[in-house]
Amino acid sequence: MRICYLGPQGTFSEKALLIYTKDIKKCDIEEVSSIPDIISRLSSNACDEAIVPIENSIEGSVNVTLDMLINDAEDLMIKGEIIIPISHCLIACDFIDLSNIRYIISHPQALAQCRQFIKENIPQARLITAESTAKAVLEAKYKGTAAAIGNERSAEIYGMKILTRDIQDVKENYTRFIVLSHKDSEITGNDKTSLVFSVSNTPGSLYKVLGVFADENINMTKIESRPSRRKFGEYVFWVDIEGHRCDNHIVTVLNKLNGKTDFLKILGSYPKFK
Repeated sequence: MRICYLGPQGTFSEKALLIYTKDIKKCDIEEVSSIPDIISRLSSNACDEAIVPIENSIEGSVNVTLDMLINDAEDLMIKGEIIIPISHCLIACDFIDLSNIRYIISHPQALAQCRQFIKENIPQARLITAESTAKAVLEAKYKGTAAAIGNERSAEIYGMKILTRDIQDVKENYTRFIVLSHKDSEITGNDKTSLVFSVSNTPGSLYKVLGVFADENINMTKIESRPSRRKFGEYVFWVDIEGHRCDNHIVTVLNKLNGKTDFLKILGSYPKFK
């Protein structure tokens, strides 16, 4: 089995990968430079599974992942999830005073998660985005007045210095990753299902759909709207619910939704992360 993840080594995606693969005896790991490239490779069968970030407890959803699964990844399904704690470090090529830092490099999500720390401690620095936190560390390695935001492992891998730790604005910081494949998981008895749908732009249309979940006593663990990318003011809704799509009561819900939605896509059923 070949598994893709957002590389290079030292990303939080790699940390999620290591957790997911710890009990898999034989697998080949491939580093990919961006989320769109990961999904493209999986869609073309260049790999069997892929791990991508989907949401963070501070900054919310990773929009590129959501949008690609909604609009571009017709043949892919979610078969698992991994949730990991996120601790950001300020990393540089050598120990330097924070007042001498001119650039801070990181993934946009990481920069956003450390917004207050940057404002209070390094207000003079220009923010530069990178495709991953590990790539940011690599870029900072060759810039004496730059620092990167990444994890402790990335500093160790690339021979960098940690200037300060736990710089995220909220200490209880978690990111959820999903495992993508061409099929989802079998029933375990402790599952969740992700789906997206759209409704007509008429009064009460969303209320009627949400009522289906309430009538069947289905717990929604997430609901989020995203632009449809087809028409201004038109949205699709991403919902996570408890239960597997093959459970009898979930089958009943999905059948009812077919008659109340303009568009319905089941993204997969998978075990809740323990």
